[in-house]
Amino acid sequence: MRALPILIALVIAACGGGGSPAPAASGSAPAAQKAVWPLRGTNAPSADATGRRPVMVRVPNDPAARPQSGLAKADIVFELLVEGGITRYALVFHSEEADKVGPIRSARLSDLHLAPMLRAILAHVGAQTQTLERIREAAKAGQFVDVDQFQSSAAFDRVSDRPAPQNVYTSTQRIREAAKDTAKVQVPPLAFGESKAQGKPATTLTIPYTGSGKVTYEPSGDGFKRAQAGQPTVDDGREVAPANVIVIKTEITEVPGYVEDEHGSLSLDIRSTGSGPVVVLTAGKRFDGTWERSGAANFSFKDASGTPILLRPGLSWVHIVPISFDLGS
Repeated sequence: MRALPILIALVIAACGGGGSPAPAASGSAPAAQKAVWPLRGTNAPSADATGRRPVMVRVPNDPAARPQSGLAKADIVFELLVEGGITRYALVFHSEEADKVGPIRSARLSDLHLAPMLRAILAHVGAQTQTLERIREAAKAGQFVDVDQFQSSAAFDRVSDRPAPQNVYTSTQRIREAAKDTAKVQVPPLAFGESKAQGKPATTLTIPYTGSGKVTYEPSGDGFKRAQAGQPTVDDGREVAPANVIVIKTEITEVPGYVEDEHGSLSLDIRSTGSGPVVVLTAGKRFDGTWERSGAANFSFKDASGTPILLRPGLSWVHIVPISFDLGS
């Protein structure tokens, strides 16, 4: 009959005496954090997957180049002015691969800002002479990886159903293979989440590019329908509706001696560090505030009170335009 008291004593001792909870084991691992694609804000399979380089492809946007392929698969579309008032895209692929991207055209001075920021693989078809020299020097210095059609022709195709020069296409996988790069990099993220910034309900936003370049955005469901020259922007026949539209206003100046074409048009230098005005459309709202960027970081955005403007996960369409552009209110 003595076994019962001994058993009770053992149970009390195991409970730490007096019923106090046992201390947690030291060094226990914290709960694992979800891996997120830094440029899209969606869940990634692992943190290791997010360390691959983004692929950035230069795609034209003059009327003869439309419709383009690959827009919907990009994490970011940068739309930048080039000579003659037209724009050109830099499609940035990180979370998804694209089987068909194009047409592909030449690089611009702006790539010397964007490609190092993203630690990207830059895919293009040549460039203006001085610009090309600077791109090759920057790539040699390890700022990004350069895949030029003139040096890596096997990674590109010239299709027969579109006239030159709007007939060069590739895939992101072919660009990765041509880059021969397996380095892991830290891609600077955009800021995603539920924003506490002060905005107002979004209405039509017009980006006043000249002629057929004029772009409008209309709120639609979880995103914003995009139209150019009055026509919906499509990729493989489907309308493209970015989750976020970001319009960065900055100084854009011509560069003496950097001649882009037979008309004598000069290359444009686009300031992309420091700060300036921004308009952000996200989550059905319009936010007017300030953009900031320094060093090798990505762009960040704040409202007039300094509260961060956070983005919805999904495709972000980023316009970089002159300070003089009127974006309404």
